[in-house]
Amino acid sequence: MRRRFRSRPGFALAVALAAIVIIGAIITGMFFSTTQEYRISRNSAMQARALTAAEYGMNSVMTAGQWVSTWNTAANGLLATKAYTPGDGGIDTVRVTKLNDSQFLITSTGRVGATTGAQARHRVGALVTLQIPQINMLGALTTRGSAKVGGSSFLNGNDSAIANWNCPPTGAAMPGLAIPDTSKITHAGCGGLSCIEGTPQVINSPAASKDSTYFNYGPGLDWTALTGAATKTYSSGSTLNGLGPTAIAGSCNTADGNNWGDPLHTNPALASCQTYFPIIYSQGDLHISGGTGQGILLVEGDLTVTGGMSFYGPVIVKGSLSSAGTGGHFYGGVMAANVDLEQNSLLGNGVVQYSGCAITRALAGVATPIFAVGRSWAELY
Repeated sequence: MRRRFRSRPGFALAVALAAIVIIGAIITGMFFSTTQEYRISRNSAMQARALTAAEYGMNSVMTAGQWVSTWNTAANGLLATKAYTPGDGGIDTVRVTKLNDSQFLITSTGRVGATTGAQARHRVGALVTLQIPQINMLGALTTRGSAKVGGSSFLNGNDSAIANWNCPPTGAAMPGLAIPDTSKITHAGCGGLSCIEGTPQVINSPAASKDSTYFNYGPGLDWTALTGAATKTYSSGSTLNGLGPTAIAGSCNTADGNNWGDPLHTNPALASCQTYFPIIYSQGDLHISGGTGQGILLVEGDLTVTGGMSFYGPVIVKGSLSSAGTGGHFYGGVMAANVDLEQNSLLGNGVVQYSGCAITRALAGVATPIFAVGRSWAELY
């Protein structure tokens, strides 16, 4: 008997369509998955580039060439916004905000990507402190040699504010003179050492005989490091006359060898010189006659001052200090190491007036930024 087969039209077509649908779904899923992986990889790469840009800007603004030392003495608040380009098409914006006299907040925002396509942004922040030289002033005048005072000269260890500087309240008084051996003090026309004031008037200090008092200024900072960072250097035997601030194109002319800033704050046109505190280094003996200046004065040899010259900030002299005639007027403090144990002579109208404000501002003006100890860096969103 012959077996009959019943026809089932359209079955193969249905199977083929189902297979096509299944294969299409698989392909679509693979395409979607591949696209997502691509986008995730692209976004991860762009986020990494944005982070790199943010860190690039953060590190750039911390370098000596980009950090503006006048920020150190400026008022609290937002100081600057700077833009940097890492070189890979990204851009970074850095904001520097002063929190107080020794702390700054830096926020850095890195951006990458075209304006009409995919973009990425990463923001980081860091707390920065200032590495400020620490100078161990023992009195208005500190010396390890002999000292001669007289005439109308005056050593005053009572803390003094500086006019027009917006100084904080004055601190405790210092000795007028710190010396390791008070028998080495001679005076003329200064009976009972009446030309010296302070608390105490004179102190017999063993620290005044130590090299570290004169030449060490904190971790990693000594005489060599500080003189190496000098912004103005003069050869041995130089004579400077009539120091004073100058401006060029509306900005402080720091290239002028006779411009040591504007401590008097009397000329609005020279306002940019008010926050200019140079490190001044003489490679040997230095003679100054007349004028005004501020900053940190470092003298490898002897310092002779005449003509009523006035200086605001710490002065450290490896040799001896000599002031005669109308003499020099120092506001801050003077340290004379007397390497060869010469005699310091403060005669005429010479004045050394201790001022914590003048010392602090001058030291802050040359301070360098470092990341705060501990968790100074953080990601911001």
